[in-house]
Formats: sequence, structure tokens, C-alpha cells
Amino acid sequence: MFNFIKAVKEILEERGKTTADLFNDKVVSENTFYKYNQRTPSLTTLIKIVNYLEVSIDYLYELKDVNDFKPYSARQTNFYDRLMLLIKSAKISCRQFSKDLHYSRDNILRWKKGTEPSVQCLLEIVNYFNCTFDDLLEHE
Repeated sequence: MFNFIKAVKEILEERGKTTADLFNDKVVSENTFYKYNQRTPSLTTLIKIVNYLEVSIDYLYELKDVNDFKPYSARQTNFYDRLMLLIKSAKISCRQFSKDLHYSRDNILRWKKGTEPSVQCLLEIVNYFNCTFDDLLEHE
């Protein structure tokens, strides 16, 4: 199972930094960071962390061996459109996608209205389509 805190600490060490730097630079609070032992960060917080570390999300989550970092946009306004392109290219319906991943139709509608997906949903979608986070997320 992926250990988010361990992965972040390893990259911080590679960069010659510590978790104290992460906290002092106000990327995330210490209290919040250690809650990621039990849960995943929000997409907004994840983007803050990877932009600070200058790593792609795929690299952080060990989905790619190469770090092809490009800063992520703080606001992800085109997620729904990118998801629809993946669904269309897979030649499946939204209904089939929702059924396969056990998502309610409400999830899709919220994403269409601009709500950001959870990181857990993104991981599921990346695995479902065998794609990368970069296929779903915007860069600056």
C-alpha cells in the first residue's frame, strides 16, 4: 500500500529539505500533514505539495519512474472535459464508466459543475483508464 507521508519525506530528503521546511514554508500544517496516515490529501493540498517538491503526481505516487514535472494549476477547471475525452476515447458511455467504478451519477454532475474530484477518485480513474494524472489535470 502506498505511504504518502513516506513518499513526501523521501522526496524532501532528495531535495535537501525536511518536513520542517514544508511546514515553515506554509505548504501544509504539521497537524494536517500527519493526518495523511489515515486519509489522502485534498487535490488542492496535493497540488500545493507537488508544486513545492517540483515532482509530478505520477512520480510521487510511484506510477512513473521519471519525474517530468510541470507546475500544476491551483484550480482544476477542465477536469470534467478531460474525463469526457477519456470516456469517449475508450468508447464507453458515462453510464458504463459510473457503473464500473461504482460512482453515482451525482459525482459526474458535480464534476461537470466544477467540483474537484478527490485524490482517491483520481487514482481510481487513472487505474481504470491506465492513464496518468497529467491526462486528467491542468498545468500552469
